[in-house]
Amino acid sequence: MLKYFFKIALRYLWQKRTYSLLIYLCLTFGLTCAIITLLYIRNVYSYDRFHKNYDRIYSVEAWVTYFNGDRFPKEYLSASLSDLLKEAAPEAQEITRTAAQDFTFITGDKAFTGTGLYADSNFFSVFTFPLVSPGKTNILTGPNSILVSESMAVRFFQSTDCEGKTLIVKENGKEKSFNIAGIFKDVPRQSLLQFDFVIPFSGFLSENTRATDPGSTANQTWIVLKDNAEKLYVENKIRDLIKDEETTLNQELFLFPLKEKILYSYAGGKRVWNEMQNIAIAGSIGFAILLIACFNYINLSIALNFRRYREAGIKKAAGAGRSSVAIQYLGETFILTAISLLSSLILVMALLPGLNAILSFDIHFSPDPVIIGILIAVALFTGLVSGLLPALYLASSNPVDALKGKLITSHSYSFFRQTLIVFQFTIPVVLIICMMIIRAQDSYMRNYDLGVDRDRTIILNTTTNIQKHAESVKADLLAIPGIDAVSFTNCIPGRGAKVSGEVSWNGKDITEQILFWCVNSDFDYNKTVTVNIADGRFFDPAFSTDSVSYLINDIAAGVIKNTNPVGSTITVEGQKGTVIGVFKDFHAIDLAGPLVPTIMRIKPDEQPTILVKYSSGSFLTVSNKIREVYHAYETEEPYRAILFRDLISYSNLNLPSQLVGLAFIIALILACMGLFGLASFTSENRTKEIGIRKANGATTLSVMRLLLTNYCKWLLISVLMAVPLALMIGRIFLGRFFFHTPVPVWAFVSGPLLAILVALLTVSSQTWNVASRNPVRSLRYE
Repeated sequence: MLKYFFKIALRYLWQKRTYSLLIYLCLTFGLTCAIITLLYIRNVYSYDRFHKNYDRIYSVEAWVTYFNGDRFPKEYLSASLSDLLKEAAPEAQEITRTAAQDFTFITGDKAFTGTGLYADSNFFSVFTFPLVSPGKTNILTGPNSILVSESMAVRFFQSTDCEGKTLIVKENGKEKSFNIAGIFKDVPRQSLLQFDFVIPFSGFLSENTRATDPGSTANQTWIVLKDNAEKLYVENKIRDLIKDEETTLNQELFLFPLKEKILYSYAGGKRVWNEMQNIAIAGSIGFAILLIACFNYINLSIALNFRRYREAGIKKAAGAGRSSVAIQYLGETFILTAISLLSSLILVMALLPGLNAILSFDIHFSPDPVIIGILIAVALFTGLVSGLLPALYLASSNPVDALKGKLITSHSYSFFRQTLIVFQFTIPVVLIICMMIIRAQDSYMRNYDLGVDRDRTIILNTTTNIQKHAESVKADLLAIPGIDAVSFTNCIPGRGAKVSGEVSWNGKDITEQILFWCVNSDFDYNKTVTVNIADGRFFDPAFSTDSVSYLINDIAAGVIKNTNPVGSTITVEGQKGTVIGVFKDFHAIDLAGPLVPTIMRIKPDEQPTILVKYSSGSFLTVSNKIREVYHAYETEEPYRAILFRDLISYSNLNLPSQLVGLAFIIALILACMGLFGLASFTSENRTKEIGIRKANGATTLSVMRLLLTNYCKWLLISVLMAVPLALMIGRIFLGRFFFHTPVPVWAFVSGPLLAILVALLTVSSQTWNVASRNPVRSLRYE
């Protein structure tokens, strides 16, 4: 019986091999997209799961209320917080602190710049980063001890057997020796924390004397709760620890689970999507594409099964039950699904390296039990969705009608098939409109006027030696032909400035707790960055008092409730000065947030960035000349220069745009494949009708117009359904950004037109073949 079943199924698939091939390709592409999507989602959810305390590790962070009432998180807190937590929360099993730090190590003639962590001695008890020698304890107790990764050990010593050896750090012209106390295994890529070495936290405290101040922005604090401890209960206990320590600080503590760090972030007093955004996009796209493939199968199968209706009727007349007819067709579906699944697995393994490179993914296929379970579930879902309705259609055949030659050619099935076609094309139209909206917002943020010439401004990091000779460095840089302005600062517009709550003014309510963004400027900052002065003037070296004066923006003027602030005095971090100007439209933070109260001041000792504006020559030529000046004053630190336009965008819209664009292409191809198959079948069935029409004088174009009318109707209905849906999604998406582009009307015109054009071109070739056929060939045997 089983042999007979397979024989019938394979014979039918071979007889209809053109349509079987079309269905096979649709299912293969649909399954490929679904599998890649599921692998991506599994990869994201696998982050940090290797930690034995995965479910109990939390980052201690704080809510800070801004000037406009918005609440934003503060991830880095005071180094003294750990002591307060130990007293207030006995539910904590472990508490550890970390602070990221880049160092350049040398040994002999080798140098390596790596990212590491300052960490407390219990760091490896909180996080599960296995040591090469697991029996060792208390390895971060010595002030000059260091733990390095296997890769870093091999890089320097060609072996992991290097405990007790010495590494030298060069920083700001100073050298410091570290003794290797242990080796840890390389940090997995699915880890939120990425580092090459770990050194004692005491070193961080010795170099940052204000790290223990209650309001300091110093380090991350991690806490492991005991098994029976409840997160909300502990949060309520620790919420006001900082406020109780310093009443002027408006910081409320909360616990951020490690398992959510990769998925979410916090802004505006609520949790917002981070990587979860990409998961939602990828998951929705993968599911939609799989549905398109399944609907293609259903549509073509119902059309083809008109010819099998008599076969089903004869089987039922011979005694077959409805269930046996349905099971036979479902079996054929599962055979084709299984073949498509095997092909899709081969395709997945071939595509993954390229996708990982293009989209910066880290997806790998390994046939573990979870993956096998996922594949089986996807195959069962695909087979049931694709084959169940056509199987029930065949099983419903009436043997009497079948033997009389009566076929189901109407009505509910025809309407259902048209509905599926509409749905198939609604998805790619929505996708292309959404892609255009995302790209419009990405372009808006990349090209937003921040007051900086993006293509003519070079950014450098300063060092101690450079800052000591700032005026000489500036003079030498300005002597280079083509360079127009040089400024030392701490603020790249749109990238953030120093935040301070230590601002006071006459009439300030002592209970007010407001943060200001402080831009450490010099006298030439307005030559590299456009500062729109609304009142007063910019800093001028001709006025000796300007070195202790301030500029504030209009937002800050509103916060201090002074309609004419020029000439008034404010105190910033203990330094009293006169306000000499008011500026506006300056973005101290990125475009996802609002304009914030900002203060500009002259502060040469805290200017870690150099802005160089040039007007002639290429970036490479000018950068090479800057390099010569840089190394004349700094011989130890490496030279790194970057063009403002090449800074990593804060919009994070590149990946979603690529995902949606790729999904549109795949969805449109699958929809067109299904439409092509249905057009081919429909044209074939109407060959006799077309022959009669042409014999009676119809032209090829009139026949084509007749055949394409239905397709145009379906496509227009798809567009009418897609436009409001895409508009709703677009408005929700743009609403996430404080500064965003208007909804691009052109996307709702060009997107649907492109989809319709591709669809009509797909069916036109088949329609032309039928419409241009000689009617004699169609009616020869009639």
